Amino acid sequence: MGISGRADLPWTAVAVGEARLRGAEPGPYEEDGDEWRRRQEALDVEAWEARRRGRTVRLWCAELLVRTTARDVEDATFRLVTLAHPYHRTGHARRLCSVAGPVRWSPPGSVDAAVDGRLHGGPHPSSGPEYDTLVGGLPCGPDVPRRDAERAQAADHAAALELAGRGVRRTLPQTSMPGPCWQVWQRVSFLAGPGDAPARAAELAATIVDTRGAPAAAVTRIEPQDGRRDPGEGRLVHPACDAGPRVIDALWDDFDAVEAGLGDPGEPVALASVCLAAAREVRAEFGLVSGRPVPAGGRVRCAVAGHAEGDAPGTDR
Repeated sequence: MGISGRADLPWTAVAVGEARLRGAEPGPYEEDGDEWRRRQEALDVEAWEARRRGRTVRLWCAELLVRTTARDVEDATFRLVTLAHPYHRTGHARRLCSVAGPVRWSPPGSVDAAVDGRLHGGPHPSSGPEYDTLVGGLPCGPDVPRRDAERAQAADHAAALELAGRGVRRTLPQTSMPGPCWQVWQRVSFLAGPGDAPARAAELAATIVDTRGAPAAAVTRIEPQDGRRDPGEGRLVHPACDAGPRVIDALWDDFDAVEAGLGDPGEPVALASVCLAAAREVRAEFGLVSGRPVPAGGRVRCAVAGHAEGDAPGTDR
């Protein structure tokens, strides 16, 4: 089977055809900029189809709910945005994830929950990880510089990812974590073959771990992203037209890694491989050796998972 779009869903296959027709011929009322736009859309669709290579694959978006205790919103942001994000098979694919929050959360029935409900127009959702979830370990003392404190939290998170990869759990720190609970919603995009979307979403969520090495995220929604209908022209718009070249490459790089990986989506061996690679990636990003902070200046970026410690880090795409 070629790259004609016939292996896609019928709706998406029509969008492929329409993008090709628009790229070849101008519309009857084409305005300034329309020619560049329609040709770029056609190029994006062709790039999508070239990467798909006739495989039956669908674009999905999963919504993940993640919580942690934290001192304040700045601390919560570091824990829930910088550390506790999903890892694709290719590592931390920043272009494939967006975050809303953090916002304060209180367990249902508590005094804080009643106050939050009055302030925000209703109760907070009760689904998701437990109230005592802790990402990134206990905070450092007030005398520790912020960058050193963040490295210590990153070291704890890398160790937790390694525990998750080895199927080991540790107990929560004996000292209670000060501060309220915070939560974020993360929207993560991925490609999946027929019937694989729930397992892929669960695998992505399982790469977000607390300090015990246990899952810290809950999948609250999974939706297909089959494109849209243009509100003005009524034509079908292929999802590649909204994604752009870099997102298209990130999606298909991840899917190719799934097909060439150690296990099918959601299998323990596959999740273990992703978590162990994520631990190495965190240590490389924050300039850590064996999970301990080192006095190196700045962060070392490593967007490609799978490098052993000591290898040259990858570059951000």
